Amino acid sequence: MEFFIQRVGGATAILRVGELRIAIDPVLCPKGSVQDYFWFKSRRIEEPRYSPHDFDQIDLWLITHNHEDHLDAPGIRQIREEAEVICNGNARKKLLREGKGHLKVLKRGRQMTLSRKGFDIYVEAIPAIHGVNPLSALLAGRGNGYYLRISGGGETCSIYFTGDTVLKEKIFKALGDRRVDLLLPNMGAAMQGSWIMTLTLNARMLEKMIARLHPRLVVPLHYGTFEHYREPSEKIEALARPEIMMLSPGREVRLPL
Repeated sequence: MEFFIQRVGGATAILRVGELRIAIDPVLCPKGSVQDYFWFKSRRIEEPRYSPHDFDQIDLWLITHNHEDHLDAPGIRQIREEAEVICNGNARKKLLREGKGHLKVLKRGRQMTLSRKGFDIYVEAIPAIHGVNPLSALLAGRGNGYYLRISGGGETCSIYFTGDTVLKEKIFKALGDRRVDLLLPNMGAAMQGSWIMTLTLNARMLEKMIARLHPRLVVPLHYGTFEHYREPSEKIEALARPEIMMLSPGREVRLPL
């Protein structure tokens, strides 16, 4: 099964296998945009990198939660009516306000299957714990990670999008002993060092996650793009793990899966 991935920036990425296209969390505001998270503000420090028609043929959107660095107005405008949209509850409310319908809400632990362009796709919502501190996780709100199995032509590939989470045993309990061919972790150690503490994975957590899940390939997302992503990419690179493939925004590569 021949996979390609395009990193757009932030949490946004596009997966392509055959004619099937899956995208996650459209945040496409320009560099310099300031987002307000009530208890802090954050500026976008990198431009999103994509071509005008990159989102035209998306078959499936996966929306992890409603935070603006995952779902903003320019991004929502790229979601076509014919695309399948899977989201959590708080993202549903935001999408409906922006005039998007035909949404499928997956609560944690729930799953669904769909068929598109010769592929069968299994999707399960995995818990995303958005903060190492219970109070900050509560304030940040619920989000989803997603576990996918894509089958076609006698082959199957499994993918785990972490969403905005830190390392918690609840994640591994939800995944069980399932195979993970491709791990797409949201990094950046968001707000690390502040009073609300770390909100997303840092390099140390990623190393522990790799040791537990044994993915064949890891493509980090969600780092460098906004000011509140505190941990630089050099921390991930310093792990020097052969599974990790670092991509600059705008780059599309074939994945050796």
